This record gives sequence, structure tokens and C-alpha cells, in this order.
Amino acid sequence: MSNSIFDKGLIGHYATYWGLIYMFTLPWYAAIFISIPETFLIILIGFALFNSSINLKDSIVAAVAIGMISLFLRRIPIYPGLKVLILILILSVTITLFSQIKLWYSFISVTLGAMIIGAIENAVMPVVLMSISKNVNDLAINPWLNIGVFQPTLLLAIILFLLIKKLNFVLYDLGTKES
Repeated sequence: MSNSIFDKGLIGHYATYWGLIYMFTLPWYAAIFISIPETFLIILIGFALFNSSINLKDSIVAAVAIGMISLFLRRIPIYPGLKVLILILILSVTITLFSQIKLWYSFISVTLGAMIIGAIENAVMPVVLMSISKNVNDLAINPWLNIGVFQPTLLLAIILFLLIKKLNFVLYDLGTKES
């Protein structure tokens, strides 16, 4: 009898329940130290790349709101990719409501920011896990480990944002088209 993670229903960050895949549940403190900073950087990076300004207070409020929503959304057994799309849509609408930026511009900026943070996380996390001799299943068992493993991603995202701002790097200028 095999004793692999597939036999236990765990596949990466996900587990199965009634045939649906769901993310393992993170405690509330993980939302504070992972989801909120991650969402905040998604907003900052995405909007910076489109030269679109957003109020810092609005960014923080949206990041906290999405952090709390993601905490509850992780508990619902739907496909993980769908959860990401739902969070992107909710974040786009939230930013539009708070900052009066057009929904389409908000959606484009948030989507790009999420893609960049996701790429950084997917590149960094395996290296970090290998360097500390852990695997993805250990993240489900030890919630604080998630916070530690996220720190290199957070640091690289902050450095990227600072570089974007310092170099005035803009993919496409939506800043003059906001009104």
C-alpha cells in the first residue's frame, strides 16, 4: 500500500473534499501577515506599472478587506484557480468603489499585480522550502511556517516595487486616462 500524499488527498497546497479541491485553511494571523501584505503589494505593483495613482489609505483598506475575504474564501470547496479570479474581481470592484478609478483599469492593474506576485511566489517558495528541508504539506501542518516562507517573496516584491518607482517603469500609461 502506497503512502503518498495523493493517497491522503493532499496535493500541493490543496486537499480534496467530495471530489472538489480546496486550499488548506490558514488561521486568522496568517491572513494578517500574508494575505494583507500580499494584496497591498498586488495593488502597488499593478497600479505603478500602469502609472495609475491610488490613495495609500484606499490601498490599505482594500488589502485588509480582501485579506479577510480570502480567509473565508479558502474554506469554501471550489477550485483554487477560481478563488484567485474571485479575489481579483472583488479587489477590482473594491478599489473602484473606494478610489473612483474605472473598473476596467482597476481590473487590469490588479490582474497584472497578481500575476507578478504569483510568479515571484512560485519561483521563490520551492527554493525556500528546499533550503529549510520542508515541503508543501509542512505548510498545512505548521501555519507559522507559511509566514516565514512568505517573507522572501514579500522582500522581493517590495524591491520590485521600489525599482519600478525609482526607474519610472511604466508598461502603459493609464494615469492620464482615469477620469
